[in-house]
Amino acid sequence: MIQGILAFSFNLNEKESGEIEPEFKPIQLVFTEKKYDETNYSELLVENDIFATFYQHTTGLFGVKYDYSNFYTGKLKETPYQIISYFKQVSDGSQFLTISIFDLDDEIELFEDIIRDTSTRLTDVYDKLAKARKSKNLEEITNMNIRLKNELKFAMFQVDRLSNLDNIQKVALIYNSKLRLEILDMLRDFPKSRDYIKDKIQKLKPTANLDVLLRPLVELNLIRRDWIRGEKDEETGQIKNQGEYIFLVKDIMLVRVPNENLLSHLEEQESNIYELYKDKITEYFSKYDPFEEPIEDKQEIASMLLNPDVYDFFLLMQNNYYPKDKIPKIFSEFAVTEVLINNLKDLDILTEIKDDEGREWFLLLTDVKPLTIFPEYMLPKIREAYKFSINYQVAKKAYDLLELTYPEKVEF
Repeated sequence: MIQGILAFSFNLNEKESGEIEPEFKPIQLVFTEKKYDETNYSELLVENDIFATFYQHTTGLFGVKYDYSNFYTGKLKETPYQIISYFKQVSDGSQFLTISIFDLDDEIELFEDIIRDTSTRLTDVYDKLAKARKSKNLEEITNMNIRLKNELKFAMFQVDRLSNLDNIQKVALIYNSKLRLEILDMLRDFPKSRDYIKDKIQKLKPTANLDVLLRPLVELNLIRRDWIRGEKDEETGQIKNQGEYIFLVKDIMLVRVPNENLLSHLEEQESNIYELYKDKITEYFSKYDPFEEPIEDKQEIASMLLNPDVYDFFLLMQNNYYPKDKIPKIFSEFAVTEVLINNLKDLDILTEIKDDEGREWFLLLTDVKPLTIFPEYMLPKIREAYKFSINYQVAKKAYDLLELTYPEKVEF
């Protein structure tokens, strides 16, 4: 869960003695929980961590006056949280730091696009705020503070939307992560120990949290985690092959399907675009093979499903169609409707059809559905692995779990 987004300005205050005292002064602080405010935010973020984050951003930058910005992601040392921070130095040398604070078990990579999108708008806010301060324009300072607070609130809102994923989005979370796809590929051969998977994944990304990566696979009932009792080595007397193992019990695919509900609706309404729409769908799916679709295309679809604005529009279009000049205003105020629609058209999710009167309509060309598959292909692989790679307990547990979970279904 995101705890808050805190915006600071970096000031150098001169004491009466002439000594310079650096200070991070809060500009706007937005929290998830009402118990936090300007007087106690140090329970989330202490001054030492603020300065440490600042130094991560500004190493080699001191004394330089030009427009500059960057990002930093990491764990705090003084409190049990992780952050995505955005640093902005405007052309006059004024410096601003915006820190988004997350729980340690949050997958913050999921929220990076939201934070980066927000930062593009904060750039303008900080530029104008610095100029207003320099000219002592109190009205503009007030306006920029209000705008800054609204930007931070909206970013919190977007993060919160993306924190509550439905099952389709959880599948998208798997396809949108190279590490999760790597785990899935490993488990398609035969069960692996948790230690084995952790070692392989952390070689690809040393900071990877395996439990976080496994979370959507567990929540979708695609895998089971179980403790396996080891066996004593006859030569050394030591217990080997003991520990937690991960078992794949359902495989998953993200596939395109025709929107049958919309087709039926258009036919019942005797719409003059029914035949055109039907022809487009027939043409597309005559060439479509979900097993041949490049993984890169599936990842682009997954990314689309994880964009809150695009996903809301996609859900709307599953049961509706609209003329181009009357697209519902369901996007957030910062979303560019034309760009989102063009992206969906490029992905062959959305299509555009002209009716007999020349009016243009938007309809779903392809719906997207997760397809769960019983991994029957694993049965001979498990038998083969038993000869060389896994012990009897692991092999037996794998067969037992496949038999036990065969009737289970995942609702989407």
